[in-house]
Amino acid sequence: MRIEEYAAPLSIRQRLASYLVIVAALVAVLYGFNYREGIVSATFPFINREAGITARYPARWLLEEGGSRFVLRAQDPAALPFKTTIRLQLIPIGSGARPADILDLLDVDRASRLPAYRSLSRTPTTLPGGQRGQQMIYAYAFIDPNPFLQAEPITVRALDLVVLRAGQAVVITYEAKSDVFEKHQHYFDAFLRSLTF
Repeated sequence: MRIEEYAAPLSIRQRLASYLVIVAALVAVLYGFNYREGIVSATFPFINREAGITARYPARWLLEEGGSRFVLRAQDPAALPFKTTIRLQLIPIGSGARPADILDLLDVDRASRLPAYRSLSRTPTTLPGGQRGQQMIYAYAFIDPNPFLQAEPITVRALDLVVLRAGQAVVITYEAKSDVFEKHQHYFDAFLRSLTF
């Protein structure tokens, strides 16, 4: 005797229940993807009325405002050992200054402060809001300042965007460990799309 002879055919109700289970599982998976995407792409507003700057930064990131060298600095606490960073600073400028002049100043300053600093490229760019500026990509070695951690230096890749406005240069910086630079760049792109000044 064969087993197939004893297997009763599925009733319409059983088939419908099987299909409903499959549909419910697919809906749950799609809902999970959408929920995760909402959490990952969530942002908080940043408003500095004194500087006339508004932007949105990733919700999971730590925000620091009003340092001596920046207006805002947002860092991803989960990106270890080097925290992916977005920083915005304002530099006073004189008349006739160009974005390339600001990049020259940043180049000289960083070459004296950052180990193994190298400027890699410079290109003209346009921000999503239509402002024109200059972009510079550079790299350097990050050495943990804690003397008790004997870790190897980390190669950091970074990008500066310089845009001029009345009497000031707006410098927007993105820094990340070189192996995750492209992977995390969507945070920086979203920040730029939300930035107004």
